[in-house]
Amino acid sequence: MIQTILETERLMLRELNDNDFDALRAMLQDPRVMYAWERTFSDDEVRNWIARMRKRYREDGFAYWAAVEKASGAVIGQIGLLKEEFEGNSHVGVGYILSHAGCGRGYATEGARACLDHAFRRLGVRRVIADIRPENLSSIRVAQRLGMDPAQLVVKQVYGKAMPHRIYLKRTPLITVEPYNPKWPERFNRLKELLAPVLNDFDCRLEHVGSTSVPGLAAKPVIDADLILNAPERLGELKARLEPLGFGSRGDLGLPGREMFTESLRLDFPHNFYVCLPGAAPLRNHLELRDYLRSHPEAARRYGELKRELAARFPDDVDAYCASKSDLIAGFLGDIGFDRAEVEQIRAANLAFAPAVTPE
Repeated sequence: MIQTILETERLMLRELNDNDFDALRAMLQDPRVMYAWERTFSDDEVRNWIARMRKRYREDGFAYWAAVEKASGAVIGQIGLLKEEFEGNSHVGVGYILSHAGCGRGYATEGARACLDHAFRRLGVRRVIADIRPENLSSIRVAQRLGMDPAQLVVKQVYGKAMPHRIYLKRTPLITVEPYNPKWPERFNRLKELLAPVLNDFDCRLEHVGSTSVPGLAAKPVIDADLILNAPERLGELKARLEPLGFGSRGDLGLPGREMFTESLRLDFPHNFYVCLPGAAPLRNHLELRDYLRSHPEAARRYGELKRELAARFPDDVDAYCASKSDLIAGFLGDIGFDRAEVEQIRAANLAFAPAVTPE
């Protein structure tokens, strides 16, 4: 019995079977489709491909699925989720291979978006990745339309050939606020261990910030960390050293004195990593708000209750979640001693760029 996994407006995604051989042979033997692989498949390789996907269904619960066009009943591609191994950690990836006739019609984006939703809402995955050849511009455009951010560059062995791939990633849009977890400081220490070569060679220190740094405070399970660089002239050198560790610069996102970086696939937990210059307003915001909440348990309790309430009200709207916290945070900053102009500047930046600039 053929199992349908997902449906979209125009597509049905179902498990592959041996009857799909002709459709997959036409696809996987077409140089226009397989140019990023730099090879096409033999008939035996097509049969083995189908067998591998069916094995993955049994072992992982997912793999490439046949993308069937509802209007015609034709298999126009393969779209699905894939278990992948990078940097010693297991990840869930999204993949899409369209027949030449299926390209340029939005099918890859439509099917992949359904796969992301399935991964986040049904499988409980916290982040999904896509590994794409830098020259595969059409696949990159799909990743961008899906809201995936470019991350680190890796080299994959594909049928015996080393091929550079850029990793794109997307975190779950679902908001989960958890009771304080004593493992959060341990995760910060794992991040610090990964950064140890950089910390040893630069005049800098690493600070655990955000809600996971406040004992007893409920939070989204995302570790926030600020690397404070005391020698601003070495920022370019620092960024070059961070890239091989999996941290790619995303720029200051409108907040001078602080750059945000992509999370590293070497760590199996979500994290926000920033490089800050001494005296920068975003750094002062992070440190002083953390210290205030650590020393004012009643304020931390109110903040935790508000976050739980907002997570229930906006379970998949992180912008509304962040915006609805802004008044209480502004009040805390006023109590700390930030003047009104500073508070409004921080509030405006957080609302404009949330969630990218807003620590948990």
